[in-house]
Amino acid sequence: MQVWRRLGVLDLADLPPSYNANPMRYIALAAGGDVTLRTARPSVEDSRAAGAADLGSLLPVPQDTLIGITASGRTPYVLGALQSARAHGLLTVGLVHTRASTVVREGQCDYVLECPVGPEVISGSTRLKSGTATKMILNMISTALQIKLGNTYGNRMIDVHPSNVKFASRARGIIRDLAGQVAGSRAEAYSGGLTHDELDGVIARCGGSVKLAVVVVASGWGVPLCVDALERRGGSLREVLEDVRYETVVRVFV
Repeated sequence: MQVWRRLGVLDLADLPPSYNANPMRYIALAAGGDVTLRTARPSVEDSRAAGAADLGSLLPVPQDTLIGITASGRTPYVLGALQSARAHGLLTVGLVHTRASTVVREGQCDYVLECPVGPEVISGSTRLKSGTATKMILNMISTALQIKLGNTYGNRMIDVHPSNVKFASRARGIIRDLAGQVAGSRAEAYSGGLTHDELDGVIARCGGSVKLAVVVVASGWGVPLCVDALERRGGSLREVLEDVRYETVVRVFV
């Protein structure tokens, strides 16, 4: 998924640490390159050719999706990228904040998300209402995608990458909470008796995968068996934990 405009860069930047997402699958481009993230250069948005060239440099394939973000619905850079994406067979989506826009008239999008926000408090300052609406919509899209991919369990980020103190603490809490919900799982998981070091050791044995560590602690199975269980269930932690519950019931009552 490629997303244009600085807010697109901001939205995608959080996916790898929060969901252990492959950064090569979520690519954000801004007209003029990364330097424009700190210093605005409005003129770089005026080239259709630049948008098409930047898209082409990624070697897109028909399995890719492009979301073109333009509050006015007429930014040349975005229009050029959408046209190029359509020529490469990508699924194309336009995100605009006005009706009857150029994005709609040119017909380069499979879907257009129109979110009219009305005149800005400061006329033409699209970083205000348009920017806020854009961020909210991108949050919905990227979060729904991660849920669909099975990277969440309830409201927990089960594929969080424990790369710093905050995320490591979150990972331990997720393992304790979810493993403790499985009837018959090990007493340490219920009581929270596993120490930080012990939980960190489990995560390390699981190659940093919090999802896999949940299965290991909840089931008491070895890592290879837990890997196989997740693979058989298409990576769905919910389904694997149901298997663990069933296995526990059978073991206790049969």
